[in-house]
Amino acid sequence: MRGIQRALAVAALFAAGPASATNGMRMIGFGPVQGSMGGVGVGATLDGSALVSNPAGIAGLGSRLDVALGYFKPTVSHQATGTPTGMSPPYPPSMFTHDGQSVDSRRAGSPIPAIAYIQPLGDRLSAGLGLFAVSGMGVDYPTNIYQSKALTSYLNARLSPGLAYRLSESLSVGLALNVMMAQMEYDVAGNLPPDMGGQARHKTATSWGYGATLGVKFTPVEMLSLGAAYETRSRFQDFTFDVPGGQDRLRFDQPQVATLGAALRPFDPLLLAADLEWINWSATMGQNLPRYSQSQPGTMPWNMNWKDQWVVKLGAQVQVSRGLELRAGYNYGKMPLDKARAFENLVFPAVAEQHFTAGGGYSLTNRLAVALTAMYSPRAKISGANPGPPQLGGQMIDSYSAEMSQFEVDLGASFRF
Repeated sequence: MRGIQRALAVAALFAAGPASATNGMRMIGFGPVQGSMGGVGVGATLDGSALVSNPAGIAGLGSRLDVALGYFKPTVSHQATGTPTGMSPPYPPSMFTHDGQSVDSRRAGSPIPAIAYIQPLGDRLSAGLGLFAVSGMGVDYPTNIYQSKALTSYLNARLSPGLAYRLSESLSVGLALNVMMAQMEYDVAGNLPPDMGGQARHKTATSWGYGATLGVKFTPVEMLSLGAAYETRSRFQDFTFDVPGGQDRLRFDQPQVATLGAALRPFDPLLLAADLEWINWSATMGQNLPRYSQSQPGTMPWNMNWKDQWVVKLGAQVQVSRGLELRAGYNYGKMPLDKARAFENLVFPAVAEQHFTAGGGYSLTNRLAVALTAMYSPRAKISGANPGPPQLGGQMIDSYSAEMSQFEVDLGASFRF
């Protein structure tokens, strides 16, 4: 267990700047090959990252090691205006608004690791072990609607041992166990006096979680592969924050995910792939979620009120020459946010919807290949207004907007044994 903890801690340190990422909190794909094709990986088995997307696919991969490191950089900003109401004693409006000026998050870019090792254990059985940064988000604003610093940070790393069994030449099944570590901190409204809902900083807390991913892959004819994968809800221990007066304990799970995928090779140099994914955000980030199992008086409750999200992933790969492959993709998932949750959307602005990806791979030898990919998510924006939390005297956020664009580059290598 200590070895697992050390491995996940290393991955978490690599991903220390949260990704804000991308279909809600979740990366669109894992590693440079999936990433260059819009995140597909359920019907099309592209490399060892299938351990995350569809473990049944590793049955046909042979012996290999895939390693990759990405750099993810979101550009995030917000504007807001507000009116204090019901405050006693009265406070000047200037204390609650920076007059709609745009404020940029100072959050730096994030390194994103992906490592997978696959080993056949016979003609039909294959095993794999993967270490991945799966999800994250956060901002670092010097000021917010309450003239207070706004810092949020969440990241999630996963160690996945998996097995795949080939039932026949055309059908395989797979199972991956997900051992997870998440870290979270936040500091919102910390500069306000206690009678106005000032919150103590919740310093970094660590939580361990578990779950599983089940998959099936069916190849009825050589040119067509179909896949399905189900990832269970990831259940975590409570995050425990030491605050004045005691502890706040926050239950913050990650959602179940179901995906269908298909891959078609209409002629030999060309591969086309598509995934349709459902993410059950409402069960873990929905109404009045995430929820404290224990909190001190005055602690502001969460109410993200996210909806479930449907994601479409499209990818294409063409073999240009014996050693060179070019790839491109598109990923779309409508933002799951509720525009009436202004405060939550300012500090967790998961607004990205469209993602354009491109990349390529080159085989240096029969055993060694390298891959490079880039992803760009154009500026997306959410706007709205709503009353502030009761702890802040019902202060009205007259209007707000939060917007974000994203850029990522990944470099990886594959070693076949």
